[in-house]
Amino acid sequence: TGSGKLLSYSQLKFAPIGFDGDLPYSIAILDYGDYRVFGRIDSNLDAKEIKIGMPMTTVVNELPNGQLNYIFKKA
Repeated sequence: TGSGKLLSYSQLKFAPIGFDGDLPYSIAILDYGDYRVFGRIDSNLDAKEIKIGMPMTTVVNELPNGQLNYIFKKA
C-alpha cells in the first residue's frame, strides 16, 4: 500500500516470445523503504513523464494465463 519511489527503469524494444506484442514497454524497480518491487510501468504513462525518484503506486495485474504481475502508476 502507499507509494514508492522510482529507483530505476528501462524501456524495452525487444521482448521474449509472448511479450513482443507489448513493445515498447518499460520495466522498473520501486523503492518502498524496507523492500523493493520489480514490475512494469503503466503503458498509459507518457515516457516523457517518467523521472527517477518520482512517486508511484503498485497495482496487481492478472495476465490472460492467470499469472500475476505488478504495474506501476503515477501517484
